[in-house]
Formats: sequence, structure tokens, C-alpha cells
Amino acid sequence: MLQSSKLMLASEARLCRIRTKVCMAPSFGRLLQNELWTWSWKKRDAHPPWFLGMRECLQSPKQRVKGVNCYPGRQQEPSVCLCHAAPAAVVQQTAVEQKTEEFKLVYRFPGIKYCRMLSRLKLLQTATTMIMLPPITYLYLQDQVSQSVFLYTSGIALFAGAMLYAMSYFLRRIIGFIYLNETGQTVKVAHLTFWGRRSDLYCPKETVVPLDEVGDSKEELLLQFKRYNSRAILYFTIKYGQIVDRQKFTQIFGELERYSS
Repeated sequence: MLQSSKLMLASEARLCRIRTKVCMAPSFGRLLQNELWTWSWKKRDAHPPWFLGMRECLQSPKQRVKGVNCYPGRQQEPSVCLCHAAPAAVVQQTAVEQKTEEFKLVYRFPGIKYCRMLSRLKLLQTATTMIMLPPITYLYLQDQVSQSVFLYTSGIALFAGAMLYAMSYFLRRIIGFIYLNETGQTVKVAHLTFWGRRSDLYCPKETVVPLDEVGDSKEELLLQFKRYNSRAILYFTIKYGQIVDRQKFTQIFGELERYSS
């Protein structure tokens, strides 16, 4: 009887320990879950998620510099690459401002369109001659054409190249249009390129050499457009050109008594 009572007490004690473990399991699980949840939020505060980082990288440089990003409560210092890109951005902004600024037409040369056509035709002629030279050379090496034909073709190709260089050297320096901005501080000059396209040159009005200092006489057909800060010389003509705004032309080149017809 005594032995059976001891067995019953042992079994009740074992059952009580099992119930205690079972009752403590949910509370331990909730505690572990809370710890993991708190640790995850601390880690998230330290390092934002990857998709927030991508959005932050996609922001504009202006927002980055001001510290405005897609993760609240976090300020970001300006990037080092923005410091290197600043001079290029300033130059680009200055060029855009010059292009968008309104200029008034001062002088124009109607014959510039014919100069453009001549330049492009000369390019086409030279390219055609150069394309014909390799086949003629091959046929000459195969004894299928005479030496006179080969020399004639080579001479035409060399002459076309020399003429192209001489004509482009002259045509690229002919001024088609001269402009002056509204403030009277910047002069824009339009001339041709080697390919017969338009190129705009911007220069301060103070750097343009007046006609009195250039030294050209009244009888000369082409007058020189010089600048104090450059050795490059452009040319324009008053005899065949048109002065649209005489007052602004005088502001750029000085008085015109010597050159008036």
C-alpha cells in the first residue's frame, strides 16, 4: 500500500513538471518573438532596406545636397562626385544661357548660302574623285589601263584635295551673320565649318577690335574681324553685305564714316 502511494506521488510530480514546461513554452516563444522583432527594427534603423537605398540613389543631386531623401529622419551629405561635376555643370549652364539669350541681328551677308552650297559641292567632288582613284590604281597594276589614264586620275585627285583645302580655308572665315545681345555686352558671329554647316562664335564686345584699329582701307572688299584675345581672323564685307542695325554696328566696330559709300 505504501509502495503504491509513492508511485502515485512520483507520477503526479512528473505530470506537474510537464504541465509547467508546457505552460512556460508559449511565454518563452512570445518573449523570443519580441526580442527578434525588436532586434529587426534596430537593425532596420541602422541600415535602411535595399529598396530604400535604391530609391535614394535614384534621387536628383539637388535633393541629395539638401538632405531630402526617401528615408525619413536621415540626412545625407553631398556626394564627392557632385563636387567634380560642378564646373562642367556651370559651363553647360553658361552655354545654355547664351543660346537662350535673345540676340538682335546687326549684319548679314546674303551670299553665305551660296558659299554653303559651294563648300558642300566641293566636298562631294573631292569624295567622288578619291573613290575613283583606288579602282584606277588597281586596273593600272593589272595592265588594263594606260599610264596616262592613271596619272591623269591621280592629278585630278590631288588637285581636288588641294582646292578643297584652299576653298574651305577661305569659306570657313566668311561671316554670314553678326548679332548683339540686348545688354550690348556679347557679340555672336555665325560662320561656316569645314562641312558647310553653321557655327556660332560668342565673344565679349570689349574684345572686338574696332575698324579704325584694324587698318583696312575703304576700297578693300573684305574687312577683318579681329579680337584682342585671339589670333583667328574672320572676314565680312560691307559692299555686298547688309547692315541691319547701324547703331548696334557702330557699338561693335566704331564709326563708319570711312567705310560708308
